[in-house]
Amino acid sequence: MDLELRTIGAGEVGAFVDSLSVPFLDAGDPTVREHWGPHVEPDRAWAVVEHGRFVANACAFTRNVTVPGSAPGCCPTLPIAAVSGVGVHPTHRRRGLLRRLMGALIDDARRRGEPLAGLQASEGAIYGRFGFGQATWSAQVVVDTSRAALASPVPGAGVRLLDAHEAAKTLPDLHDRLRRGRAGEVDRDAATWAGILADPIPWRKGGSALYYAVSDDGYAAYRGHELRDNGALVGARLELRDLYATTAEAEAALWRYLFDVDLVREVSALHRPVDDALRWRLVDPRQFRVTLQRDMLWLRILDVAAALEARGYRREGRLVLEVVGDDPEVAGRWRLDASRAGASCRRAAPGEPAGVTLPIAELGAVYLGGVTPSTLAAAGRVVEGRKGALDLADSLFATVPAPFSGTLF
Repeated sequence: MDLELRTIGAGEVGAFVDSLSVPFLDAGDPTVREHWGPHVEPDRAWAVVEHGRFVANACAFTRNVTVPGSAPGCCPTLPIAAVSGVGVHPTHRRRGLLRRLMGALIDDARRRGEPLAGLQASEGAIYGRFGFGQATWSAQVVVDTSRAALASPVPGAGVRLLDAHEAAKTLPDLHDRLRRGRAGEVDRDAATWAGILADPIPWRKGGSALYYAVSDDGYAAYRGHELRDNGALVGARLELRDLYATTAEAEAALWRYLFDVDLVREVSALHRPVDDALRWRLVDPRQFRVTLQRDMLWLRILDVAAALEARGYRREGRLVLEVVGDDPEVAGRWRLDASRAGASCRRAAPGEPAGVTLPIAELGAVYLGGVTPSTLAAAGRVVEGRKGALDLADSLFATVPAPFSGTLF
Protein backbone atom coordinates (compact mmCIF):
# COMPACT_ATOMS: atom_id res chain seq x y z
CA MET A 1 0.00 0.00 0.00
CA ASP A 2 1.09 3.59 -0.61
CA LEU A 3 2.52 5.29 2.44
CA GLU A 4 2.78 9.05 1.95
CA LEU A 5 5.42 11.05 3.84
CA ARG A 6 4.55 14.72 4.20
CA THR A 7 4.56 17.68 6.55
CA ILE A 8 1.35 18.29 8.42
CA GLY A 9 -1.08 21.15 7.96
CA ALA A 10 -1.77 23.79 10.60
CA GLY A 11 -5.07 22.10 11.40
CA GLU A 12 -3.45 18.69 11.92
CA VAL A 13 -1.42 19.41 15.05
CA GLY A 14 -3.91 17.57 17.25
CA ALA A 15 -3.86 14.51 15.00
CA PHE A 16 -0.05 14.62 14.94
CA VAL A 17 0.13 14.68 18.76
CA ASP A 18 -2.36 11.81 18.95
CA SER A 19 -0.13 9.89 16.52
CA LEU A 20 3.07 10.36 18.50
CA SER A 21 1.27 9.28 21.69
CA VAL A 22 0.85 5.79 20.20
CA PRO A 23 4.52 4.65 20.06
CA PHE A 24 5.22 6.42 23.36
CA LEU A 25 2.25 4.66 25.03
CA ASP A 26 0.66 7.95 26.10
CA ALA A 27 -2.71 7.47 24.37
CA GLY A 28 -5.57 9.03 26.31
CA ASP A 29 -3.40 11.26 28.49
CA PRO A 30 -4.91 14.76 28.24
CA THR A 31 -1.64 16.41 29.22
CA VAL A 32 0.03 15.12 26.04
CA ARG A 33 -1.92 17.49 23.79
CA GLU A 34 -1.52 20.34 26.29
CA HIS A 35 2.25 19.84 26.33
CA TRP A 36 2.98 19.09 22.68
CA GLY A 37 0.49 21.35 20.92
CA PRO A 38 2.29 24.67 21.51
CA HIS A 39 5.66 23.18 20.54
CA VAL A 40 4.81 21.67 17.17
CA GLU A 41 5.88 23.69 14.12
CA PRO A 42 3.67 22.30 11.32
CA ASP A 43 6.23 22.93 8.56
CA ARG A 44 8.78 20.95 10.64
CA ALA A 45 6.46 18.09 11.60
CA TRP A 46 6.27 15.01 9.36
CA ALA A 47 3.77 12.19 9.28
CA VAL A 48 3.52 9.01 7.29
CA VAL A 49 -0.07 8.72 6.13
CA GLU A 50 -2.00 5.60 5.13
CA HIS A 51 -5.66 5.89 4.12
CA GLY A 52 -5.85 9.29 5.80
CA ARG A 53 -4.43 8.06 9.12
CA PHE A 54 -1.04 8.95 10.61
CA VAL A 55 1.03 5.82 11.22
CA ALA A 56 4.46 7.36 11.92
CA ASN A 57 5.68 10.78 12.98
CA ALA A 58 8.68 13.01 13.68
CA CYS A 59 9.30 16.71 14.16
CA ALA A 60 12.02 19.26 14.76
CA PHE A 61 12.03 22.44 16.81
CA THR A 62 13.91 25.56 15.74
CA ARG A 63 16.39 26.07 18.54
CA ASN A 64 19.97 27.13 19.37
CA VAL A 65 22.74 25.31 21.23
CA THR A 66 25.91 26.54 22.88
CA VAL A 67 29.19 25.14 21.54
CA PRO A 68 32.68 25.29 23.06
CA GLY A 69 34.41 28.65 23.12
CA SER A 70 38.09 29.51 23.07
CA ALA A 71 37.88 30.62 26.72
CA PRO A 72 35.92 29.24 29.70
CA GLY A 73 32.46 30.68 30.24
CA CYS A 74 32.05 32.16 26.76
CA CYS A 75 30.23 29.77 24.45
CA PRO A 76 29.08 30.67 20.93
CA THR A 77 25.54 29.70 19.96
CA LEU A 78 24.64 27.78 16.81
CA PRO A 79 21.27 26.93 15.24
CA ILE A 80 20.24 23.33 15.81
CA ALA A 81 17.38 21.22 14.52
CA ALA A 82 16.04 19.82 17.81
CA VAL A 83 14.56 16.49 16.70
CA SER A 84 11.70 15.11 18.78
CA GLY A 85 8.50 13.08 18.67
CA VAL A 86 10.01 10.34 16.50
CA GLY A 87 8.00 7.16 16.41
CA VAL A 88 6.42 4.49 14.23
CA HIS A 89 3.16 2.80 15.14
CA PRO A 90 3.59 -0.88 16.11
CA THR A 91 1.41 -1.86 13.12
CA HIS A 92 3.92 -0.37 10.67
CA ARG A 93 7.35 -1.34 11.98
CA ARG A 94 10.12 -2.68 9.76
CA ARG A 95 8.97 -0.88 6.63
CA GLY A 96 11.76 1.70 6.49
CA LEU A 97 9.55 4.51 7.81
CA LEU A 98 12.02 5.65 10.46
CA ARG A 99 14.75 6.03 7.84
CA ARG A 100 12.42 8.08 5.62
CA LEU A 101 11.45 10.33 8.52
CA MET A 102 15.05 10.92 9.60
CA GLY A 103 16.07 11.64 6.00
CA ALA A 104 13.33 14.26 5.70
CA LEU A 105 14.37 15.91 8.99
CA ILE A 106 18.03 16.08 7.99
CA ASP A 107 17.33 17.39 4.49
CA ASP A 108 15.03 20.07 5.87
CA ALA A 109 17.58 21.19 8.48
CA ARG A 110 20.21 21.57 5.77
CA ARG A 111 17.86 23.67 3.65
CA ARG A 112 17.41 25.94 6.66
CA GLY A 113 21.17 26.32 7.07
CA GLU A 114 21.37 24.50 10.42
CA PRO A 115 24.83 22.92 10.83
CA LEU A 116 23.71 20.63 13.66
CA ALA A 117 20.82 18.36 14.51
CA GLY A 118 20.27 17.00 17.99
CA LEU A 119 17.93 14.72 19.88
CA GLN A 120 17.36 13.03 23.22
CA ALA A 121 17.02 9.33 22.53
CA SER A 122 14.39 7.09 24.07
CA GLU A 123 16.51 4.07 23.09
CA GLY A 124 20.29 3.99 22.86
CA ALA A 125 20.75 1.60 19.94
CA ILE A 126 18.69 3.41 17.30
CA TYR A 127 20.19 6.74 16.31
CA GLY A 128 23.87 5.95 15.80
CA ARG A 129 23.03 4.51 12.41
CA PHE A 130 21.62 7.90 11.41
CA GLY A 131 24.85 9.67 12.37
CA PHE A 132 23.90 10.87 15.87
CA GLY A 133 26.53 10.48 18.58
CA GLN A 134 26.18 10.76 22.36
CA ALA A 135 27.55 14.22 23.14
CA THR A 136 26.41 15.11 26.68
CA TRP A 137 25.51 13.25 29.85
CA SER A 138 23.48 14.07 32.91
CA ALA A 139 23.79 12.82 36.49
CA GLN A 140 20.95 12.34 38.97
CA VAL A 141 22.28 13.17 42.43
CA VAL A 142 21.09 12.83 46.03
CA VAL A 143 22.60 14.63 49.05
CA ASP A 144 21.71 14.01 52.70
CA THR A 145 21.24 17.52 54.11
CA SER A 146 22.29 16.45 57.62
CA ARG A 147 25.73 15.67 56.18
CA ALA A 148 25.92 18.47 53.65
CA ALA A 149 28.50 20.64 55.40
CA LEU A 150 30.50 22.69 52.92
CA ALA A 151 34.29 22.68 53.13
CA SER A 152 34.59 26.44 52.58
CA PRO A 153 32.45 29.31 53.91
CA VAL A 154 29.75 30.48 51.52
CA PRO A 155 28.26 33.99 51.55
CA GLY A 156 24.48 34.37 51.63
CA ALA A 157 22.78 34.18 48.26
CA GLY A 158 20.27 36.97 48.89
CA VAL A 159 17.50 34.67 47.66
CA ARG A 160 13.96 35.83 47.01
CA LEU A 161 11.09 33.48 46.19
CA LEU A 162 9.00 34.20 43.11
CA ASP A 163 5.58 32.88 42.21
CA ALA A 164 4.97 31.50 38.71
CA HIS A 165 3.73 34.85 37.40
CA GLU A 166 6.83 36.66 38.65
CA ALA A 167 9.09 33.85 37.46
CA ALA A 168 7.67 34.17 33.95
CA LYS A 169 8.98 37.73 33.82
CA THR A 170 12.44 36.90 35.20
CA LEU A 171 13.59 33.38 34.43
CA PRO A 172 13.55 33.20 30.60
CA ASP A 173 16.08 36.03 30.15
CA LEU A 174 18.08 34.91 33.18
CA HIS A 175 18.34 31.33 31.95
CA ASP A 176 19.29 32.44 28.44
CA ARG A 177 22.15 34.47 29.87
CA LEU A 178 23.34 31.76 32.26
CA ARG A 179 23.18 28.87 29.77
CA ARG A 180 25.82 30.56 27.61
CA GLY A 181 28.54 29.62 30.05
CA ARG A 182 28.56 25.91 29.18
CA ALA A 183 28.62 24.02 25.89
CA GLY A 184 25.67 21.78 25.11
CA GLU A 185 22.92 23.97 26.54
CA VAL A 186 19.85 24.30 24.32
CA ASP A 187 17.78 27.47 24.58
CA ARG A 188 14.21 27.50 25.82
CA ASP A 189 11.54 29.06 23.64
CA ALA A 190 8.27 30.54 24.86
CA ALA A 191 6.45 27.20 24.61
CA THR A 192 9.10 25.48 26.74
CA TRP A 193 8.84 28.11 29.45
CA ALA A 194 5.05 28.04 29.33
CA GLY A 195 5.16 24.28 29.97
CA ILE A 196 7.64 24.60 32.83
CA LEU A 197 5.73 27.41 34.53
CA ALA A 198 2.34 25.74 34.02
CA ASP A 199 3.73 22.86 36.12
CA PRO A 200 0.82 20.46 35.51
CA ILE A 201 -0.20 18.37 38.50
CA PRO A 202 0.61 15.01 36.77
CA TRP A 203 4.20 16.22 36.31
CA ARG A 204 4.57 16.75 40.06
CA LYS A 205 4.29 13.01 40.83
CA GLY A 206 2.79 13.72 44.22
CA GLY A 207 5.03 16.68 44.99
CA SER A 208 4.33 20.35 45.53
CA ALA A 209 4.18 23.05 42.91
CA LEU A 210 7.53 24.45 41.84
CA TYR A 211 9.32 27.04 43.95
CA TYR A 212 11.52 29.58 42.19
CA ALA A 213 14.44 30.85 44.30
CA VAL A 214 16.23 33.72 42.56
CA SER A 215 19.32 35.70 43.47
CA ASP A 216 21.14 38.44 41.58
CA ASP A 217 23.51 35.81 40.17
CA GLY A 218 21.40 32.72 39.57
CA TYR A 219 18.29 30.74 40.35
CA ALA A 220 17.02 27.36 41.50
CA ALA A 221 13.67 25.75 40.67
CA TYR A 222 12.55 22.97 43.00
CA ARG A 223 9.57 21.18 44.53
CA GLY A 224 8.94 19.37 47.80
CA HIS A 225 7.97 15.73 48.37
CA GLU A 226 6.95 14.10 51.63
CA LEU A 227 9.36 11.57 53.13
CA ARG A 228 7.73 8.78 55.12
CA ASP A 229 9.07 5.93 57.22
CA ASN A 230 6.59 3.07 57.74
CA GLY A 231 3.82 5.49 56.87
CA ALA A 232 4.92 8.17 59.33
CA LEU A 233 5.90 11.60 57.97
CA VAL A 234 9.57 12.15 58.81
CA GLY A 235 10.43 15.18 56.71
CA ALA A 236 10.70 16.24 53.13
CA ARG A 237 12.74 15.60 50.01
CA LEU A 238 13.57 18.60 47.89
CA GLU A 239 13.58 17.76 44.17
CA LEU A 240 15.76 20.17 42.20
CA ARG A 241 14.78 20.82 38.61
CA ASP A 242 17.17 23.66 37.70
CA LEU A 243 20.16 25.35 39.26
CA TYR A 244 22.09 27.93 37.24
CA ALA A 245 24.50 30.62 38.40
CA THR A 246 27.00 33.09 36.95
CA THR A 247 29.92 32.10 39.22
CA ALA A 248 31.07 29.16 41.31
CA GLU A 249 30.49 31.20 44.46
CA ALA A 250 26.91 32.06 43.46
CA GLU A 251 26.23 28.40 42.68
CA ALA A 252 27.60 27.33 46.08
CA ALA A 253 25.38 29.91 47.78
CA LEU A 254 22.29 28.49 46.09
CA TRP A 255 23.23 24.98 47.21
CA ARG A 256 23.64 26.27 50.77
CA TYR A 257 20.17 27.81 50.58
CA LEU A 258 18.64 24.50 49.40
CA PHE A 259 20.37 22.47 52.12
CA ASP A 260 19.08 24.86 54.79
CA VAL A 261 15.39 24.74 53.84
CA ASP A 262 13.44 23.62 56.94
CA LEU A 263 12.16 20.01 57.12
CA VAL A 264 14.28 18.89 54.18
CA ARG A 265 16.13 15.63 54.83
CA GLU A 266 17.61 15.21 51.37
CA VAL A 267 18.02 17.08 48.11
CA SER A 268 17.69 15.14 44.85
CA ALA A 269 18.79 16.81 41.62
CA LEU A 270 17.33 15.34 38.45
CA HIS A 271 19.86 16.69 35.95
CA ARG A 272 23.35 17.83 36.92
CA PRO A 273 26.62 18.07 34.95
CA VAL A 274 28.91 15.06 35.28
CA ASP A 275 31.69 17.37 36.54
CA ASP A 276 29.47 19.07 39.15
CA ALA A 277 31.72 20.89 41.62
CA LEU A 278 29.33 20.16 44.50
CA ARG A 279 31.06 16.85 45.20
CA TRP A 280 34.26 18.72 46.01
CA ARG A 281 32.51 21.46 47.97
CA LEU A 282 31.26 18.96 50.56
CA VAL A 283 33.34 18.12 53.63
CA ASP A 284 32.33 14.50 52.96
CA PRO A 285 32.35 14.00 49.17
CA ARG A 286 30.69 10.59 49.62
CA GLN A 287 27.44 12.39 50.43
CA PHE A 288 27.29 13.38 46.76
CA ARG A 289 25.58 10.19 45.62
CA VAL A 290 25.06 9.67 41.90
CA THR A 291 21.97 7.48 41.59
CA LEU A 292 21.71 7.55 37.80
CA GLN A 293 23.78 8.72 34.86
CA ARG A 294 22.22 8.96 31.42
CA ASP A 295 22.94 10.35 27.99
CA MET A 296 21.18 13.58 27.13
CA LEU A 297 22.03 15.36 23.86
CA TRP A 298 22.91 13.31 20.79
CA LEU A 299 24.48 15.38 18.02
CA ARG A 300 24.50 14.94 14.25
CA ILE A 301 26.90 17.11 12.24
CA LEU A 302 25.18 18.36 9.07
CA ASP A 303 27.79 20.87 7.86
CA VAL A 304 31.33 19.91 8.88
CA ALA A 305 33.04 23.15 7.92
CA ALA A 306 30.41 25.41 9.53
CA ALA A 307 30.30 23.36 12.73
CA LEU A 308 34.07 23.07 13.21
CA GLU A 309 34.71 26.71 12.36
CA ALA A 310 32.02 27.98 14.74
CA ARG A 311 33.30 26.38 17.92
CA GLY A 312 36.34 27.60 19.84
CA TYR A 313 39.66 25.88 20.49
CA ARG A 314 42.06 26.28 23.40
CA ARG A 315 45.20 25.59 21.38
CA GLU A 316 46.64 25.72 17.90
CA GLY A 317 46.89 22.73 15.62
CA ARG A 318 46.19 21.21 12.23
CA LEU A 319 44.23 17.99 12.07
CA VAL A 320 43.00 16.04 9.05
CA LEU A 321 39.82 14.09 9.77
CA GLU A 322 38.56 11.25 7.62
CA VAL A 323 34.80 11.09 8.20
CA VAL A 324 33.21 7.79 7.19
CA GLY A 325 29.54 7.35 6.33
CA ASP A 326 26.89 7.34 3.64
CA ASP A 327 26.18 11.10 3.75
CA PRO A 328 28.24 12.71 0.94
CA GLU A 329 27.80 16.17 2.50
CA VAL A 330 29.74 15.03 5.57
CA ALA A 331 31.83 12.01 4.56
CA GLY A 332 35.33 12.50 3.24
CA ARG A 333 38.57 14.08 4.33
CA TRP A 334 38.55 17.46 6.11
CA ARG A 335 41.43 19.68 7.21
CA LEU A 336 40.93 21.65 10.40
CA ASP A 337 43.30 24.51 11.18
CA ALA A 338 42.53 25.67 14.69
CA SER A 339 43.81 28.36 17.03
CA ARG A 340 42.49 30.42 19.92
CA ALA A 341 41.83 33.23 17.45
CA GLY A 342 39.57 31.08 15.27
CA ALA A 343 39.49 28.10 12.94
CA SER A 344 39.16 27.24 9.30
CA CYS A 345 37.92 23.94 7.90
CA ARG A 346 37.84 22.79 4.30
CA ARG A 347 38.02 19.64 2.23
CA ALA A 348 41.54 18.24 2.42
CA ALA A 349 43.70 18.39 -0.66
CA PRO A 350 44.32 15.15 -2.57
CA GLY A 351 47.11 13.21 -0.91
CA GLU A 352 46.76 14.84 2.52
CA PRO A 353 46.91 11.87 4.91
CA ALA A 354 44.24 11.48 7.56
CA GLY A 355 45.34 11.84 11.15
CA VAL A 356 42.13 10.40 12.58
CA THR A 357 39.38 8.36 10.93
CA LEU A 358 35.94 8.27 12.50
CA PRO A 359 32.28 7.70 11.57
CA ILE A 360 29.79 10.57 11.37
CA ALA A 361 28.24 9.63 14.73
CA GLU A 362 31.62 9.73 16.48
CA LEU A 363 32.29 13.20 15.06
CA GLY A 364 29.04 14.29 16.72
CA ALA A 365 30.11 12.64 19.97
CA VAL A 366 33.48 14.44 20.21
CA TYR A 367 32.28 17.80 18.87
CA LEU A 368 31.31 19.29 22.24
CA GLY A 369 34.22 17.70 24.10
CA GLY A 370 32.13 15.31 26.19
CA VAL A 371 34.16 12.28 25.14
CA THR A 372 37.73 12.21 23.82
CA PRO A 373 38.73 10.73 20.46
CA SER A 374 41.27 8.53 22.28
CA THR A 375 38.51 7.02 24.41
CA LEU A 376 36.55 6.19 21.29
CA ALA A 377 39.73 4.80 19.72
CA ALA A 378 40.13 2.48 22.71
CA ALA A 379 36.55 1.34 22.07
CA GLY A 380 37.37 0.60 18.42
CA ARG A 381 35.26 3.47 17.07
CA VAL A 382 38.08 5.81 15.99
CA VAL A 383 41.32 4.95 14.16
CA GLU A 384 44.58 6.88 14.42
CA GLY A 385 46.26 7.25 11.05
CA ARG A 386 49.35 9.19 12.11
CA LYS A 387 51.27 8.91 15.37
CA GLY A 388 50.35 11.69 17.74
CA ALA A 389 47.11 12.56 15.91
CA LEU A 390 44.91 11.24 18.71
CA ASP A 391 46.72 13.37 21.30
CA LEU A 392 46.24 16.39 19.06
CA ALA A 393 42.56 15.58 18.51
CA ASP A 394 42.03 15.16 22.26
CA SER A 395 43.54 18.55 23.02
CA LEU A 396 41.73 20.36 20.20
CA PHE A 397 38.27 19.07 21.10
CA ALA A 398 38.73 19.32 24.89
CA THR A 399 36.11 21.39 26.69
CA VAL A 400 36.12 22.80 30.23
CA PRO A 401 33.66 22.65 31.93
CA ALA A 402 32.18 19.42 30.61
CA PRO A 403 29.27 19.93 28.19
CA PHE A 404 25.81 19.68 29.67
CA SER A 405 22.23 19.83 28.41
CA GLY A 406 19.75 20.84 31.07
CA THR A 407 16.69 21.30 28.85
CA LEU A 408 14.44 18.54 27.58
CA PHE A 409 12.81 18.84 24.16
